[in-house]
Formats: sequence, structure tokens, C-alpha cells
Amino acid sequence: MRLTAQTVRDVDFREEIMPIYQCISPEGLLDESTRGNLAEEITRIHCDATGVPPSFVNVTFTDVPDGRYFVAGEPTTHSVVNGAIRAGHDVATRQTILRNLSQTWTRLTGQPEEELLISLWENQAENAMEAGSIFPAVGQEQQSLNKTASG
Repeated sequence: MRLTAQTVRDVDFREEIMPIYQCISPEGLLDESTRGNLAEEITRIHCDATGVPPSFVNVTFTDVPDGRYFVAGEPTTHSVVNGAIRAGHDVATRQTILRNLSQTWTRLTGQPEEELLISLWENQAENAMEAGSIFPAVGQEQQSLNKTASG
């Protein structure tokens, strides 16, 4: 997937207002191709649900060696997807994201849903900053872009 810059008066906004999805899985579960497919699908899921452009979505992957992840005090091979998103999306939107992430992860990795924990962490927009700019509230992205470009 090729991401294009979003510009207003030659100011690049593609690194503004980004949700971050952190994918933590057992070492060896994901190969490079699967990571790429997951990143594309996570981006699509978030964009379809929220209406933001793909260039706003970050996806990271961390492999966990055996013996480094425990559930109930016992080693496990579970995976975790944590999504840090801006507060303001309604329950239906958040639950759609959760369901789609779970189904996609299972389909692409073969890992059963019983071994997957997914969580969306909502951040108040005014409590997050990237590239020197405070995030706008949900639904205020274009106004923020216009204000920054004219200011």
C-alpha cells in the first residue's frame, strides 16, 4: 500500500492525528508477508470505521520470545492488539473495529480468537501531540488542517 501525503499549502499533514495499533505476538507467528497484510487490513478497518485517511494510521509489531508472556502466571502464546485512538468515537464504531480486528487477525494468522486480546485505548485529543501539533477532536480534522495552513 502506497501512502500519499495530505497537504494544505505545502504543509504535510500525513503524520498528524494518528491512531497507533501495537500488535504483540509470539515469536515466529507472523512472517513479513503476514505483517504487511495485517498492517493493510488494520489500516483499512480503522479508516472504514472512522473516515480518516490511511496516512493517519500507524501499525507496529513486536515479537515476544517464549517465556516472556504469561496469563494466570503460566507461559502463553496469546497475542495482543492495542489500539490507541482518539476519544469521541461512538460505541458502535469502537465495537465494529474490535470485531473486524479479531476476525481479520484470526483469518490472516490462523491463531484462534481464544488466544487474542484486543483493546482500544481512547485518548482525549487535547492530551496527545505529534510532530509539534496537538491533535484535533474527532470530527474536527479538516478545520484543524485549514487553521494550521492559514495560520
